[in-house]
Amino acid sequence: MRRSRWSACFRFGRLWPVVALLAGCGDFGDGGEFIDEPPPPDGPPTGPTDPPTTGSKWQGTLVEDDCGRVKLAYVLIDEVCGGTEDPFYMDYFHAPIMRDGVLIDDRLFAVDATNLWVLDMTDADEPKREALLAGFGQPMSVATHAGRLLIAGGDEGLLLVDVTDPASPFRLSDVAFDGPALDVWIEGDTAFVATGASGVAVVDILESELSLRTVLPVPGFAAAVASRSGTAYVAACDTFATIDVATGALLGHRWIDNAYQDDILVAPAKDVSLAGDVAFVAAGRYGAVAMDVTDPTQVAPIGNCTLTDDQSFYASGVRDFGGTLYVAGGEYGILPLDVSNPATTCSTLATPGLPAPPEDDLSCSTEPPWELVPWAETWVPPSVPPEGRDPLQTLPVDGRVFAFGDATRIGIRAIDVRNPANLDEKLGRYAEPRLTEGIAVQGDAVLVAGKGGGLFGVGEDGVLAKTADVPEAKLARAAAFLGDGRWVLGGLSPQTGLGVVYVEGAPNPIDFGTQIWSGGLAAKAATFYVPTEHGVIAYDTDSSFVEFSSGREAHLPQSVAVGEDHLLVASPEWTSSLEIDGVGATPLAAIGAFGDQEIASVSRWRKALPRRVVMTGDVGDVEVASLGGEAGVTLHGEGGPVSAELPPGDYVAATLAGSRVYAVAVDRGRYRTQLVTIDLFSGAPQVMSVVAFSGAASGVAASAERLFVADGDRGIRVFDVASPTPTLVQVLDLSAEAQP
Repeated sequence: MRRSRWSACFRFGRLWPVVALLAGCGDFGDGGEFIDEPPPPDGPPTGPTDPPTTGSKWQGTLVEDDCGRVKLAYVLIDEVCGGTEDPFYMDYFHAPIMRDGVLIDDRLFAVDATNLWVLDMTDADEPKREALLAGFGQPMSVATHAGRLLIAGGDEGLLLVDVTDPASPFRLSDVAFDGPALDVWIEGDTAFVATGASGVAVVDILESELSLRTVLPVPGFAAAVASRSGTAYVAACDTFATIDVATGALLGHRWIDNAYQDDILVAPAKDVSLAGDVAFVAAGRYGAVAMDVTDPTQVAPIGNCTLTDDQSFYASGVRDFGGTLYVAGGEYGILPLDVSNPATTCSTLATPGLPAPPEDDLSCSTEPPWELVPWAETWVPPSVPPEGRDPLQTLPVDGRVFAFGDATRIGIRAIDVRNPANLDEKLGRYAEPRLTEGIAVQGDAVLVAGKGGGLFGVGEDGVLAKTADVPEAKLARAAAFLGDGRWVLGGLSPQTGLGVVYVEGAPNPIDFGTQIWSGGLAAKAATFYVPTEHGVIAYDTDSSFVEFSSGREAHLPQSVAVGEDHLLVASPEWTSSLEIDGVGATPLAAIGAFGDQEIASVSRWRKALPRRVVMTGDVGDVEVASLGGEAGVTLHGEGGPVSAELPPGDYVAATLAGSRVYAVAVDRGRYRTQLVTIDLFSGAPQVMSVVAFSGAASGVAASAERLFVADGDRGIRVFDVASPTPTLVQVLDLSAEAQP
C-alpha cells in the first residue's frame, strides 16, 4: 500500500478537503484501559474540530502556506484504506456509527466497532434494543453460519458466537491473525477474513472450535473479501485481486487507472460483491466499480457507477440481493443498481468531481479567531438532526433493506429499515440519540442534563439508579444543585432559542438574554450563577438578582465557579481568569497552557477550539485549559500560581474534589475519552493517571467516594476513586430514557 509523501511546499491540487493548522516545522467490558503514561505529544493527529465525513478520516501532513509559514494540514482520506501503517489505525473505527449487521430469525445483530447490539425485529416498524454487549473485540463486520454469529473483531480476530439466547450471546471460540479482522465472508463451512496487509485468512467453521486453515497472501491491503467456487475476490485498497484458495496462488490483480491523485488514494477498493461474472467494488467517490471476472486470471475494469456531481456520495459498502446491487453511499444514502445483466450495469468509466480544498484566505488575516472560526457549530454536539441518510453498509433481505450508519459527523448510531421497492420509504428506524451534556452531584444525588437526563441516586448497595423523572432535564445543557438540595437546570428555550433556567419547585422557568452552555451554571446556598458576555448574573430563588461586571467581553461560552467569598469566571479565549467579588473583578495570573500569541492563532483554533474549566475549593482556584490539542492545569494557591502540562487533548469538563482534579478530554476523530487524574496536594499539580475509554464524555462530577462521568452516547460511568487510578464500577445505560 502506498503512503502519502508530501513535501513541505506541496501545492494543493484537486483532492479531499484540506484544513491547514499551525505547527512547528472502552467499553463496559473492562471499564477502559489504564495508560501507564500520558500519550506522546506527537501521537495521532486529532484533526480539525469537525468530525470527518462518513467513510473517511483526517490525516495530517506538513505544508508551507502562502505566508511562508509551515503548517500542519489535514486532508480527508478513506477510513479503511488510508493511514494503514498508523499505529493508531484501529482506533479511528470507534467513531459512533453502525457498520454492519446480520438477521438471525427475528433478531438483528449489529456492530459499531465497539459493541454488539441485539435488536428485536418482531415489529419491523419499531425495532427495539434487546441487548448491548461488550467483550467481542472491535466488531467490524458480521456474518451467520448454522444459526451462529461470526464477528470480524479487529485485533481479536474472528469470533464465533452462540446466540441461542439473543439477550445473552457468548463467545464459543476465536482465532487471531497477524492483521486486524476487518471483514468476514462465509461460503459453505468456510469463513474468509480480510486482515489488511496480512492477507486473507481461511478458517474452518463447521465445528464449535474455529480452525485456521491457511492465509492467502494479497497484493495491497485486504479490506474486504468474497469467494466463489475456489476463488477469493479481494478488495485490496489500491488493487483488486483474485486468488486460488487451494494453492494460494495469485491469479490476477488490476485496478482502475488514476486511483491516486497527489499520492492520495481517491478510489479505494474497500468492499466487494459478486453478481454473475462481475465483481462490484465499493470505491469511495468512484462509486461501484465493475470488474470483469469471467476469467479470474484476466480481471479488468468494465466501468463504474457513481454520481459525478454529488459530492455527498461516497461508496463504502456493496451488497447484491434479488437482482439489485445496493451501494451504501454515505451522506447521499443508498444507490440501487439493476444487476440483472451485470456486465452492462456500469459499462463506462466516469471520473467523479472531487471537492476542491478550501482557500486559505484567512491564514494571514488580522481578525481574531472567534470572528473567523465557526466555533458555535462545534462547541457542543449539535441538536439531534432529522432522521438521516448516511449508511456505511446495507443488508438487503426479503421485503426490507437495512441501512447501517447515521453517522460520524453527527454522532448518532442508527439503523434504517427501508422499502426495497422505494428506498425513500422508511419502514422503521432504530437510533441511539446523544444522551448527556451536563452533570452535577450533591451527596448521593446525581443530576444529569440531556436527552437521557433526570435525577439519580446512589442506594445503600452503592448502585446508581434513577430516582425521579425530570422532564426539564431532557431540554437542558447544564446542571447544578442549590444548598437545600433543589436542582437547577439551564438550557435553551424551545420558544426563543435563548437561555432558560428551571428551578425545582419554581412555578415558571427563568428567561435569560444569553445562551446557557454546559459548564455555564453554578450554584451555592439559594443562589445560582449564569455567566454573560460582560459578567455574571447572580439570581436568588426569591426572584432577586444582581449582575456582576467582569470589565471584559467574552466571545466564547464561559466557565463559572463559586467559592466562599468570590466568583471565578473565564472565557476560553482569555489568557487569565477573573476573581469577582463585591468590590470588583481581579485578574489572576496568566495560565500556562497558552499565551496571547497562541490564542490569536486561527490555525490552532481550527485544530481544536480553546477550552477552559474553572474550579475553586480549599486548595485555591484551579483552571484547566486547552487549545489546539495542547493543554495545561494551573493552581492559584497560597504559594502563588503553579502550572503543569497535561496530556494532549480537547478538555471539555473537569471537577475538583478535595485536592484532586478529574478532567476529561475528548478526541472526536477517534471517538475516545481520556479521564485524567491530577493531584494538587503538594501545591504543584501532578498527573497521577490517565484512563481511556471509547465514548464521548460531556461532563464530570464527584462525590466523596465516587466519580460520575456523563458519557454522551452511553449514559453515566461511575468510578471508585479510592486510589489514584479511578476504577470503573458501573455504567448506567440511559438510552431507554431518551426513547420517545
